[in-house]
Amino acid sequence: MNNNKKTNIIILILLGVSLAGLLAVYPRLPRTIPIHWNFKGQVDGYGSKNMIFFLWGIAVAVNALFVILAKIDPRSENYKRFAKVYNIFRIFFTLFFMSTLVITVILTLDPDAFNINMRIMPMLGLMFALIGNYLPKCKHNYSFGIRTPWTLASENVWNKTHRMAAPIWVVCGVLFMLMGFLPADLIGETGMLIVTFVLLGPLVIIPMVYSYIEFKKEKHQNEKDN
Repeated sequence: MNNNKKTNIIILILLGVSLAGLLAVYPRLPRTIPIHWNFKGQVDGYGSKNMIFFLWGIAVAVNALFVILAKIDPRSENYKRFAKVYNIFRIFFTLFFMSTLVITVILTLDPDAFNINMRIMPMLGLMFALIGNYLPKCKHNYSFGIRTPWTLASENVWNKTHRMAAPIWVVCGVLFMLMGFLPADLIGETGMLIVTFVLLGPLVIIPMVYSYIEFKKEKHQNEKDN
C-alpha cells in the first residue's frame, strides 16, 4: 500500500470518527451554537447547530481539493517528490479541523470550560511551524507552497525562496504558540490584533519581496549570459 492510500485511509478514519462523534452529541446541542470568537476569546457570533455539520463538510471538501489539485496541477509529477510532506500536511490539516470541531462542541456545552485562544493560537502556531519545517522539501508546483508570480516562473527562485522562508515560518509559528498562553487582558483586543498581523506579515511579505529580487537577479544574469 503506497503512502497516498495510507494517508487517505487515515483521513477517512478521522473524518468518520469525528462524524460519529458529532451525530452522538448533536441531540445535546442547543438550537444555536457559537461559531465565532473575538480576540479576548469571547463569543461574538452564533449560528444554527446544523452549522456543526457544515464545518465538518468543509474539512471533507478541502481534503478532496487536496487530492484533486495534486492530480490536475501542471506539475503534478513533482508531487511524487514531496509526497511525504504533502501527506503529513493533509493529516495535520484534518486533525486541526477536527480539533476545532471538538473545541466548538465543548464550548457550546460548557462556555466557561476554557479560553478558546489558549487552544487555537498554539494549534495555528504548530501548523505554521510544521509548514516551515517542511518548506524546503516542497518541489515546484502551482498549488502548494509559496506561490508568487516569481516562484512560479522559476524553479530556481522557488527553491531559494522556500529555503529562505522556512526559518521565518518556524519562528513565527513558535511565537504564535506562545501567544496562546498570554492572558487576553494583558495586551487587550487591539494589541492582540496588532501582534497577530505583525507575525503574519513576515510570512507573506518577506518571501514575496525575496522571490521578486531573486527573479530579477536571475533574469539579469540570464541576459548577461546571452
